Amino acid sequence: MKQADFLIMDGSSILVRAFFASAYGRRLMQSTQGVYTNAVFGFLNMMIGALERVRPRYAFVAWDVSRDTFRRELYSDYKGTRGELPDELHPQFTTTQNVLEAIGIPQHFDERYEADDIIGTLAHRASDEGHQVLILTGDRDALQLVRDNVTVAIMKRGITEVDLYTPDTLREQYGLTPAQWIDLKGLMGDTSDNIPGVPGIGEKTALKLLAEYSSVEHLLENCHTVKGKLRDKLEAHRDLALLSKKLATIVTDVPLSLTLEDCKLQLQLKRAAETLRELELQRFLVPLERLLQIG
Repeated sequence: MKQADFLIMDGSSILVRAFFASAYGRRLMQSTQGVYTNAVFGFLNMMIGALERVRPRYAFVAWDVSRDTFRRELYSDYKGTRGELPDELHPQFTTTQNVLEAIGIPQHFDERYEADDIIGTLAHRASDEGHQVLILTGDRDALQLVRDNVTVAIMKRGITEVDLYTPDTLREQYGLTPAQWIDLKGLMGDTSDNIPGVPGIGEKTALKLLAEYSSVEHLLENCHTVKGKLRDKLEAHRDLALLSKKLATIVTDVPLSLTLEDCKLQLQLKRAAETLRELELQRFLVPLERLLQIG
């Protein structure tokens, strides 16, 4: 993990990972009041660990709250293959958000948009103001957001093992610019989000096409130069490729009421202590106090 002055965290991605990492055997942590806290525990562990390593002056958490975002209006089957989250996990979203509010960590959600859109909007806004931004997520869609001063950390095993992506590393690993990451999804689709892409085109073929034609639009304009069955696929599924690219594109102009200054890290230990003790998670008070001293 690298240091940055603005840390943006994908709350939903982190919480889901925290739940399944601690749900082995279905013996889930609960408070004596019967409140499930295993995902909350894991989330706080990862968040505090990230804050200790990155040492940001600003921090923010974005949340997904609905699958019925504007993308469903574009394509009704968007994310249509995803199963339901476990019943024990659902209430832990609200519990975690309440804990973050008590601690003083700024957060935001919007039923019209996904967490990625909120992250992209804030990351670019902070980047434009000269901040060094680190995005912590498990979602590779965020790779389209990398810039010279925006790094994306993709979690592999919590925060102890992450892959860091900058424009240079994205180019080295895939031969793509950040914008072309969207074109890649437009051609090959994304099974996790049920983005269709062009049937029969996988990652290897998509990368080869982008190396030659640079974008979905330029490829479609010149698909008469593509040989054989591949040309037939592109011509038959032209609209699907353009739709898939649109679905994969992270919005960076979500209307946000909060300002960058609202994201300044100001921990509130007194309020945090009450909430954490109620959930029997007071063990996190010591590392939170240590963060105050670092700050």
